Amino acid sequence: MSIELVDNRIKNAVDVLRRGGLVAFPTETVYGLGADATNDAAVQKIFEVKGRPSHNPLILHFASLEAMLPSIDLSCGDLSSGEDSSKLLSQLQALSTFWPGPLSVVVPRGPGVSNAACAGGSTVAVRIPNHSMALALLIAFGGPVAAPSANPSSYISPTTADHVRNSLGEKVDLVLDGGPCAIGLESTVLSLVHKVPTILRPGAITAEALSRTLNEPVSTEANTTQNEALLSPGLLSKHYSPKTRVVFRADYIPDPTRKLRIGVLLFSSYKESFEAVECRQLSETGSLEDIATGLFAALRELDALDLDLIVVDSCGESGLGAAIMDRLRRAAH
Repeated sequence: MSIELVDNRIKNAVDVLRRGGLVAFPTETVYGLGADATNDAAVQKIFEVKGRPSHNPLILHFASLEAMLPSIDLSCGDLSSGEDSSKLLSQLQALSTFWPGPLSVVVPRGPGVSNAACAGGSTVAVRIPNHSMALALLIAFGGPVAAPSANPSSYISPTTADHVRNSLGEKVDLVLDGGPCAIGLESTVLSLVHKVPTILRPGAITAEALSRTLNEPVSTEANTTQNEALLSPGLLSKHYSPKTRVVFRADYIPDPTRKLRIGVLLFSSYKESFEAVECRQLSETGSLEDIATGLFAALRELDALDLDLIVVDSCGESGLGAAIMDRLRRAAH
């Protein structure tokens, strides 16, 4: 694709955002459904198009840390202990080593941010995506873009432009096609609004890496059962779900009295002990990176085959495995 064509598509996308429309765009994690994060009416369209609960907040995307800071209330410091802003700013500066990249950070909300994007709460989730097309869009737009995944609420996240078109169709004003997403799972979400930094949603950036960078402990014990406005997206019990019922392989017991159309999602190379109509193998060796990259696309493929059941593998929960299992548990809820 020529640079001129990309530039024209970015220009068109900026025009759509500035007039209050919706633009789907690629990131390294999944495709996002973006709106001007300072325009409450535009952000409301995201919730309407996705069928998203109003208490489920969005992530704001920026081109740089400098662009991000005006949307953060640095005067709040630690909301739970009343610390001054110096610690919060130093934490953000330390975490910028992961940006651009798959890390979102929950911080005190600053001025000018859409109330809808924050689900009416006092905090906001922010990140800088690691994708050339997303960064070009953010730089050209010159402001924050609020964007959840570009799919109907609770359904499997999109990792290609075709996934977006197939799921949302003409409800989106413009879809920027940047190819398949490199990581394939949503960003890690880290809360900095409690005394101990806490991972609210696991992703490619691990607790160990964050702890080393912040030089302090990072908790993975987040409360994900609250009914009030949530601190972060990705905390609802049912999420990332195909229409077909999902069961873990370890929990599946074949019923010889029923002839089910079963699809199987394998994480490595081995033979199944039960008959399946379709099989998708994500890795020969159990590579967590390969599994993460192909997970959502494979679930979508199996979901389109009119199956009775999708049986999925499982993996260890260290590193990226924690994010993979988090998504599958919510898909199987």
